[in-house]
Amino acid sequence: MVIPEQGIDPAFVDRSSAARGVIIAVAAVLPVFLVSALAVQLREDLDFGTAALGGMVATYFLMSSGGSVPMGQLVEWLGAGRGMALAATLSGTSMVGAALSQSWVQLALALALAGAANAMAQPAANMLLSVSIPVRRLGLAFGIKQSCVPAAALLGGVAVPTIGVAVGWRWAFGLASILTVGYAGWLWVRHADRGVARRTRTGTLRDSEAPLSSLAFLTAGGFLGAAAATSLGAFLVDSSVTAGFAPATAGWLYALLSWATVVSRIALGWGVDRAPNRSRFAIIAVLLGIGSVGYLLLAGDNLALFVVGAVFGFVLGWAWTGIFHYTIVTWYRRAPAAATGVVQTGLSLGAGIGPLCFGIAVDRAGYPTAWLGAGVVSLLASATTLGARNHLRSRRGPVGRTR
Repeated sequence: MVIPEQGIDPAFVDRSSAARGVIIAVAAVLPVFLVSALAVQLREDLDFGTAALGGMVATYFLMSSGGSVPMGQLVEWLGAGRGMALAATLSGTSMVGAALSQSWVQLALALALAGAANAMAQPAANMLLSVSIPVRRLGLAFGIKQSCVPAAALLGGVAVPTIGVAVGWRWAFGLASILTVGYAGWLWVRHADRGVARRTRTGTLRDSEAPLSSLAFLTAGGFLGAAAATSLGAFLVDSSVTAGFAPATAGWLYALLSWATVVSRIALGWGVDRAPNRSRFAIIAVLLGIGSVGYLLLAGDNLALFVVGAVFGFVLGWAWTGIFHYTIVTWYRRAPAAATGVVQTGLSLGAGIGPLCFGIAVDRAGYPTAWLGAGVVSLLASATTLGARNHLRSRRGPVGRTR
């Protein structure tokens, strides 16, 4: 028997899909977080400045943004399994290149390849979840999968004292590449001729019930939300020290918030599954709104309120991504990878441009002004999300599934 709505044989549905989605998502973003975490050692060895570091990180996200649409289409053709295998291969290769880099230019090229891997990993993981996880559990699955970013941040942080400082930064990239390439090999073997390795879609984006024009609102909302949230992840530690916290305290704050964000994303996914009739648009908009409040608190000079703002912005204001991806694949079930590719363009572009603009604002006007700007951007993302809901309702009528 074939599931008509998803076009796959239930024999190929397994319970490890969420785990595989998390692993490939972590593998795809790990290179950029390793570079960020090991920046001190990298800069000393390869002799480059802060501007070059920012440019390398931006290269990763811009490559991910530019490759999202074609990679999403490619995953629709390859299938989820082979798409994940190729993404893992690209990511592992990029970390080999990073480990062997003799200059920051070579390191930037390695991150560009990693960005291409991320552009493929996100649509592939989303397709896998959408075709192999029951709808009643999709929220939790995407909450787990989207915990990859804070999880990768934690792995990058742990790599500094355990590997980077102990034996050198090249060993950190080398070990990560061995694990990732090994995982890629396992995926190639596993999905050589199984159901999720084949084309799993039953149509195209144009066959979806939701209008294509709604993707423009989603892409814009993702761009704005990612621009604000990624700036928080990139600058929270430095901003904490500037506000008056000791460097060690700032590091512990970042680590605790990362763990809490993993928990919040999973908990929200579970909550969405428990209350399927709740408006997902409203949940995303509220979270982005709470994030904007957090950024405003970060702009003040009170340390206690700074911590509250960090919790609001990090743990709640950055918890929306799982629900966001969940919403995409449930709207565009006939082409989840292609739809993800379109929206991922905005997410990756925001993740690249946001921190860049935030850093410029800090240099010219200081952290308070920059955090105020991030608050405005997050509020605009909230409004854009509600605009997407209104747009869908105007095109489809006030039906219950327009949540």
